[in-house]
Amino acid sequence: MRRRPPYAALGVLVVASFIVRAAAGWLSATPTLFPDEYIYSAVGRSLADSGRPQIRGASAHFPALLEPILTAPAWLIGDVDTAFRVVQAIGALAMSLAAIPVYFVAVRLGLSRWIALAVAALAVLVPDLLYASFVSSEPFAYPLVLAAIASATIALTQPSRRAQLAFVAFAALAALTRAQLVVLPLVFVLAALILGMRERRLRETLCEQLLPIVLFLLPVLAVGLAGPSHVLGYYRSVLHLNLHPIVFLRWSGWDLMVLAYAAAWIIVPGALLGLWFALRRPATRLEQTFAVLVVLLTAALVSEAGLLQANAAGRTGLPVNEIKERYVFYLVPLFGLCFALYAKRGWPARIPHLLLTSALLILAVRVPLSGFAIAPTINASPILFAVYWLTGKVGSPGNAAGVVAVAAGVMSVAAVVASRRPRLGTPVVLALTVLVAGAASAGAVAFDVNNTSVVKKLYLPKDPSWVDRAGLGNVSLLQAAGGQRAASLQELFWNRSITRVILLPGATPFDVFHTQGMRVDGDGTMRVGRRPLDGPLAVDGFGSTVLMRGARRLASAPTAALWVPVGRPRLSLYAAGRYFDGWLAASGAIALWPEAAGRPVSGWLSMRITTPASWQPQTITFRLPSGRSISVHLRPGAAGFVRIPACSRGRWSATFRSKRFWLSGVRPVSAKASVPVFTPDRGACPAGTDDRRASF
Repeated sequence: MRRRPPYAALGVLVVASFIVRAAAGWLSATPTLFPDEYIYSAVGRSLADSGRPQIRGASAHFPALLEPILTAPAWLIGDVDTAFRVVQAIGALAMSLAAIPVYFVAVRLGLSRWIALAVAALAVLVPDLLYASFVSSEPFAYPLVLAAIASATIALTQPSRRAQLAFVAFAALAALTRAQLVVLPLVFVLAALILGMRERRLRETLCEQLLPIVLFLLPVLAVGLAGPSHVLGYYRSVLHLNLHPIVFLRWSGWDLMVLAYAAAWIIVPGALLGLWFALRRPATRLEQTFAVLVVLLTAALVSEAGLLQANAAGRTGLPVNEIKERYVFYLVPLFGLCFALYAKRGWPARIPHLLLTSALLILAVRVPLSGFAIAPTINASPILFAVYWLTGKVGSPGNAAGVVAVAAGVMSVAAVVASRRPRLGTPVVLALTVLVAGAASAGAVAFDVNNTSVVKKLYLPKDPSWVDRAGLGNVSLLQAAGGQRAASLQELFWNRSITRVILLPGATPFDVFHTQGMRVDGDGTMRVGRRPLDGPLAVDGFGSTVLMRGARRLASAPTAALWVPVGRPRLSLYAAGRYFDGWLAASGAIALWPEAAGRPVSGWLSMRITTPASWQPQTITFRLPSGRSISVHLRPGAAGFVRIPACSRGRWSATFRSKRFWLSGVRPVSAKASVPVFTPDRGACPAGTDDRRASF
């Protein structure tokens, strides 16, 4: 009597994954994957409030809207933190469902129920399930891609309208979740062509797949008629990508290497051989179809990632860029299935398996993964999150590289030994795969929990929705010069009452969505268009110090302050280049405005300046409006008080410049300075000159 598949065990796996991932997500203090998390949350809130996809009151036009549509009901909850946790729970459930299509394909490929369950477990233990705790599209894209591959395998092997429509639906939903997944229909059509030519029945195959091909052509024609740039919206920049062959191949290779680690390393040689046998000597037509789809999907996703990285490297001119594991992790459970196909055959190619294992081990030693686990490269790679966390635990990147290389070596030896006794080796290798994937996931979660805690402490007060709690209605965010995108997006995410962004002079937009510029009158009045700026203002203070007249400071955060009008708000002092923690940038400017229109600025601008004892001597040069320069020389560990005459018939400004030092390798700074203080004094400019003297 045939035993029933362990659907109950599969259900337990999905529920357990959901509970663990939701709990892990709730440990995250704040979002960090910007701008994505702000974009999806803002559109979801807009859909919940007005039914229209908008960001800051303007249309947010891009095709990947499924995530905000599905999570919009959660944003009906008034409290941002509660809504955020509900969205995380939805993402944890959606991503955990990926185990179902993986199990389904495994069973259809003729794998045993426990092998199928083990590969399904790998699908929910891959480190990239960390995205379940983010407000991003991956939680929905991941199960949809796997469901699309499962339905495509059936539709190409045993064509039926039901299977074909299922694939069309899953592929369409996946493309509406992440724009990169628009390649799924192309993968399907190419697979049909390859299978048709291989079986010497190309015409019959195309006729059998006429329904999905026609359904795919309709949106292509619609896009062509509407114009690709109009349809793509936020993603229109992909129309201007260029191919840089060498850079493209280098980044694609690195993505594949990181993907091998994400797949727990040990199964990769067997997966490659399983894929080879399924293509060359398939046991069934379904097995061959599955292998063709895996090869094409791998080529498509890796090419997309490499193309984006090659263009990013070309634009920035930097030697580093993000590893795009985020673009390719969908392949991990498919590689697990390919390994299972190889194991099902009894591990027949032991010598090629040994050679592949040796090649991977050499790669692990020659190209340490810790070399990529640095701040500029880890943002889109949870496996690098884990390595970065490991680096902190073992003390240095070199030690982390050693640990990773030893682990890869042990797993490689285990895989080779397992090939000698397939009946025992297969469950051992799968158990090690699940164990390693779980450990990597734990490391990624640990890094994320620590990182989000640090980010929240750096940018936000104890109550991150501090602007909303003030109950002031609609608030404008004033973005100052030197502002950091992460700081401003944190404020926007946690405070729904911030409804528009206005750029102070010298500030640059931190995203591509709606912002407004301003001009400042001679008395400091701020105007947007022709209208004076009024209402409550959340003023960015990450890279500048801003003081006002006609308003009082109601509350503050580490990198921002909330001002409410007491009359008409006007700028009093704007020190562009003085960071929130007191450090001066390597260059900047300080501007003062008179108390009223037509009145002069006459007095002293003073600051206390210090340098760390471990630094070299420093010189800060202030250039005054008259062209006169005042240089301040500081010894290491020195502290002093600088007074600069500020003399002008209207707005007064001075610039400063110095030798730069890198603070923590991130910010170019010069010295620490107290908040500039202006003291009115007519004696500072007795002859009516712009500046007469300074003292230090």
